[in-house]
Amino acid sequence: MRWQWIASLAAVALVCLGSVGCSTMLPAVRLDPSLGPPAPPPILDAFGDDAPVANNQDWETRRAPLLRARFAEEVYGPYPNVRAAPRVVSRTAIAYAPLADIADISQWQIEVQGAGDPLRFNMVVVLPKGATGPVPIIIMENFCGDRAAFRHPPETIAGPLTEVLWACEAEWTAPLVEGIFGRHISVPPYEQILSRGYGLAMFYAGDVVADEPVAAREGLRQLYGDRDDVGAIAVWAWLYSVAFDMLQTDARVDQHRVAIWGHSRNGKAALLAGAMDPRFTAIIAHQSGRGGASLSSSLEGEPIAKMHEAFPHWFPPVFANAPSSPAMDQHQLLALIAPRPVLLGNGARDAWSDPHGAWQAARAASPVYRLYGKPGLDQPEMTTPNYAAGIAYYTRPGLHGVTTRDWNVFLDFLDANLGAR
Repeated sequence: MRWQWIASLAAVALVCLGSVGCSTMLPAVRLDPSLGPPAPPPILDAFGDDAPVANNQDWETRRAPLLRARFAEEVYGPYPNVRAAPRVVSRTAIAYAPLADIADISQWQIEVQGAGDPLRFNMVVVLPKGATGPVPIIIMENFCGDRAAFRHPPETIAGPLTEVLWACEAEWTAPLVEGIFGRHISVPPYEQILSRGYGLAMFYAGDVVADEPVAAREGLRQLYGDRDDVGAIAVWAWLYSVAFDMLQTDARVDQHRVAIWGHSRNGKAALLAGAMDPRFTAIIAHQSGRGGASLSSSLEGEPIAKMHEAFPHWFPPVFANAPSSPAMDQHQLLALIAPRPVLLGNGARDAWSDPHGAWQAARAASPVYRLYGKPGLDQPEMTTPNYAAGIAYYTRPGLHGVTTRDWNVFLDFLDANLGAR
């Protein structure tokens, strides 16, 4: 089965890297703010038995706790209930010649424990050379483990501890994956990030709960026992907070300027992490799609049933019925991040991620930002982000992936909100 997937990847890559290219194979979404799903009910209105929200105190003390509980019950499942505090097991200095003059690199092994045996994951920390602090930092989850996040990685960097995505298993697949999903789908632009004054902490969340339906069961069982109302996305979101906890032990990291970044399925996790943990200063969710920034009620893009069939480990079974009501949709997740800034990235030919559904969710969440005296979504069209707004929305040409152009926008957004420069 895995070789069938690899053969399919190769076939797609031949077209994407050929004279025609993927971008002309797939039609562009008609980027029109007037299109998309119907607007959800006004977000500050009564919500079930909860009275209307009049101010940010009402939101924080009544509505937000209610919504967090509802998202755990109806969409993502609960966070793990840990038996012991996470801890750093080891820190290993990494010598990597291409960045030797500009970065200090180390790999941390971190241990977490839920209902069962302890689980571990590796996190690479990249900070400006000689930094003593405080350095703003971007926490990000990758798809293939720490070794795949470096071109020609040194032997001292440990690879994934569990099963990885099929496309990550051989070095020869990397050019194919990058040809389809962009130059920075696996390897961040370290030089650019460091030159803008940021550090980077990245890890593969699949070390704890594998991104594969069968293998994921063991990680979920170790964290939750025999519960069936749980999902990998909630664990991956929780790991952003675990990473933050561990980074607090390093004096070089500015604890008040910590951004989280996620693409695709990791973008879903980043949004949930931002909604659940108020310590994160800014959130970047790129092409997070259904179960992320896009409304579940939208009829465009990836259907929930199809996603649940392909990735049954991401969400608990109850997610198949989302949204439970028009008022309980993903705009509420964006609103739980307020008043902190969030950037929603999209691709004009990435119809599967439903750019219109994310736009409508951002509009519907905006009144909560205004409770704090800050605009939510405040731009007339869907391509050029307004970094001064609470919700910045960005669409570039092309497909699902991470490109140099994307990172230019990500860092401009962080400059506007974290002020590293």
